[in-house]
Amino acid sequence: MDIQQFSQRMTGLLPRLVRGIARYEHSHLTQGKMTLPQLWALECLSRQDECAMNKLARQLGVSKPAATGLATRMIHQGWARRTRDRKDRRIVRVNITAKGQRIIRNVWDQKRKAIAQVFGSISPKDRAEYLSILEKVVQSVSQ
Repeated sequence: MDIQQFSQRMTGLLPRLVRGIARYEHSHLTQGKMTLPQLWALECLSRQDECAMNKLARQLGVSKPAATGLATRMIHQGWARRTRDRKDRRIVRVNITAKGQRIIRNVWDQKRKAIAQVFGSISPKDRAEYLSILEKVVQSVSQ
């Protein structure tokens, strides 16, 4: 199969896969209470104590104003809080709240359950092969 045929088939399959998995989830994300960028931001914040706004923007691949807007919306939801650096008031930091931590854990728990439900009917050998290929794809896009 050439790369054009592959990309055409993947373009049709990926949205169907995501929607199929989402049918088994009941989280803030699938209920429309959270956007995908908010999920990504909370996930970033959950891995660190606090994060400077410019670092969050870099990690998300967005502009500083976009990261600021995203953080502001998460703060209004009670998922994150903003603080100023004690030594340099120009530096704004964001960190996840306990509520944000609960939500991110719930979203990931729901995703794990949904994936187990969807892939439960696939043979262990095929799951291992799928995972191996997916890990290679992720490695290639992470470089």
